[in-house]
Amino acid sequence: MKNLFLAIIFSIIVFSCGSKISESELIPEIVRVSIPITSDQLNSYQVLNNYSESGSNKLIAYNGARHSLDFFDLDKSEVIRSEKLDKEGPNGIGAVESVYWHNSDSIFMYERGKVHILKEGGQKVNSIDFYELFTGKNLGEPVCNFYFKLNFLENEKLIFFSLIYHGVSLEERAALPLVASLNLETLEVKPLSIRHTQHYKKVSGNVGFITYLGFQDFMKDRLIYNFQYESTLFAQNVLIQEKSDSEVHEMKFTPELLELENIDQHAIDNPHFLTPIPDNHRNLIYRGIWDSPDTSLPESGFTEKKISIAVFDSDLSLITYYSLPNYTYQINNWFVNENGLYLNYAHPRNEKVSEDFLVFHVFQFDQAN
Repeated sequence: MKNLFLAIIFSIIVFSCGSKISESELIPEIVRVSIPITSDQLNSYQVLNNYSESGSNKLIAYNGARHSLDFFDLDKSEVIRSEKLDKEGPNGIGAVESVYWHNSDSIFMYERGKVHILKEGGQKVNSIDFYELFTGKNLGEPVCNFYFKLNFLENEKLIFFSLIYHGVSLEERAALPLVASLNLETLEVKPLSIRHTQHYKKVSGNVGFITYLGFQDFMKDRLIYNFQYESTLFAQNVLIQEKSDSEVHEMKFTPELLELENIDQHAIDNPHFLTPIPDNHRNLIYRGIWDSPDTSLPESGFTEKKISIAVFDSDLSLITYYSLPNYTYQINNWFVNENGLYLNYAHPRNEKVSEDFLVFHVFQFDQAN
């Protein structure tokens, strides 16, 4: 049942890209983390957040099948507990699309149009209705999901979300802000100067499914983000609105979706550049690439798309690519802590995946200082 859930999730997500090896090559060490689970947990999650507490690396994940939060100790490779969430009543919350663990008294959860803050145990501290705050602002719909992760800047009291515009033409979207912040103390909504790129404008927004903006975490004061349709990384200082982008190292783009093309086939054949993941422990940034299908495989669908990792330094300069084996890793649920980059060993067609374990391979791309 869990693998069926994974296959469905995998098939509705869309991304890709070509691959080469740069002159500077980092070869990672790979460590396996295998956590025994019960029927109360899953062997793969799309909604999760890693955090550190009491000197231990931990993981919180939303289990949509049980409407629960599952907690794991990554260092001890064990389940901590699972907590059922209420759907109704004073602590009620709907389906969770993104989660951010700030501390045991402040777990942020995004439900469509709302942010809830809960304590461990499920007691609700606060709820904020974004639709009320957005009335009359012409900023589209606020979204947090597994492309654009929920995040919180404590000192500034800011949370961030991407903006989706319904009923607006592709050309019009090119000029509209795509990210906004909300101040939790003042409830002020403020758009950031983040918009679609020149490539998007050049093809009049015709990039098919491959339109999402990706964000997971900050690197110091900079919001690190990208777009699925091109290889460029961007950094935005959210306090002074200063922007930079990666050097012209590869300049790869998803081509225009032509009027007569099949939109699904376009998504299969072309690159999706996945959400960048800053590693503040190593001053590196990782960006997955979901490439075109491997022609050596007997089939050529979404599950056959090649996967690789692009590694950048803190100045957004490309260091290397690292190709991953086929039918091995699930996408869009990678994360970083002091141990390295965690990749979920749960590809829908991975025949070695077990229902009894949540498994990660931890990639350690350490570079000399």
